[in-house]
Amino acid sequence: MDTYTYRRTYTGPLKAVILDWDGTIVDHGSCASAQTITELFRRHGVQVGISQIRTTMGVSQRAQLEEITDMDQVALQWEQIYGLYPTQRDIYNLNRELIALQSASLGDYKKPITGALEAIRVLRDMRMLIGTTTNHTTEMLRILASEAVRCGFEPDAGICTDHVSSARPHPWMCFKAALEMQTYPMEAIVKVGDTLPDIEEGLNAGMWTIAIAGTGNEVGLDESELELLSEKERNARIIRARERLSRGGAHYVVDSLADVPQIVEEINRRLADGDRA
Repeated sequence: MDTYTYRRTYTGPLKAVILDWDGTIVDHGSCASAQTITELFRRHGVQVGISQIRTTMGVSQRAQLEEITDMDQVALQWEQIYGLYPTQRDIYNLNRELIALQSASLGDYKKPITGALEAIRVLRDMRMLIGTTTNHTTEMLRILASEAVRCGFEPDAGICTDHVSSARPHPWMCFKAALEMQTYPMEAIVKVGDTLPDIEEGLNAGMWTIAIAGTGNEVGLDESELELLSEKERNARIIRARERLSRGGAHYVVDSLADVPQIVEEINRRLADGDRA
């Protein structure tokens, strides 16, 4: 059996960042998916709470539907209406309906989050390549990307769940983004996202990870809804989100993409000192 007596340590700077879309670049509060899934089940006579949906966010749409239909409350409602628990055929059909619903609604949620484009410009000035991963399909990403391009942002790689054999929390989308950007080692890349599967995806790929709390799924409110809260309630929700994402293993937790450039600088200092992801 081969043995190894050395361990290389990368001490260069970060070369790239891989961003999630919903709750990170666009769709403050990551509301589009949650609301369309609620509507999807409503059309089938099944009530699913937003909080139930929020706990399943970040994985592929089909995996998310499997998790939701496996919940006792949902499965029992489905059985009362259709005579049996949800089957794989039901999930396949729900997924097709969901793609159509989300594709129709994404145009309402493609506005960049406040500060996101400015942060991206700063990262570009830092000579960072920028890739993206998403649980949306290729066609759905085109809808989001078209507005982003109009606003001046075009990623160096855009990877969707239908580009890989299995999506988050598996690392394959990150690996494919790194391949398309021709960038390595993986510890020279940082993954940024607003869900636990985002963070798991980055960790499983051997990357640094930054979790987004304030504008993402864990708080789950759009910008105007968040501003309507009292300062005490707003801070409490953000603190809960930060704690949950931190427990999920994120190296750093921030409120929005606007905070990421300063974290990149901190990671660069740690890399220069020999720290590893």
